[in-house]
Amino acid sequence: MDMNQLPVRKGYTKPAKRLGKGSSSGKGVRCGYGNKGAKARSGRGKSIGFEGGQTPFYRRIPKFRGFSSLTPFKCVGVTLQSLNRFFEDGDTVSVEALKEKGIISKKAESFKVIATGSIEKKLVIQGTASASAKNLLEEQGGKVEGV
Repeated sequence: MDMNQLPVRKGYTKPAKRLGKGSSSGKGVRCGYGNKGAKARSGRGKSIGFEGGQTPFYRRIPKFRGFSSLTPFKCVGVTLQSLNRFFEDGDTVSVEALKEKGIISKKAESFKVIATGSIEKKLVIQGTASASAKNLLEEQGGKVEGV
């Protein structure tokens, strides 16, 4: 037996509404659309943003301009102050070590040390550093190994 050969059970089908076929049909004259107005016309229904002729909301609000890149910066700045706080004397500062301590995000691929604050520890930096940060690190006995 195929799907088209199945018998239709009683009550599963209804006759179509016969709109506009006389007042006795219950849907005559105005066919259930009420009296005059936009909702009684052919084509029926307005677009989603329609507000009755008023300037719609999507045209009233200011439009956003400019551009923002979807990809975040892969190189992150790290201050001397944060290195001083999170690392011990003689530690090696690498991308993995910074991620473990939660100083930089997990998505960051590299870092650059910036001379903000002071440093009192001897650290080995496996990354890049600004010229002034490099001088401050070398004064304390540390070094920068550019990767």
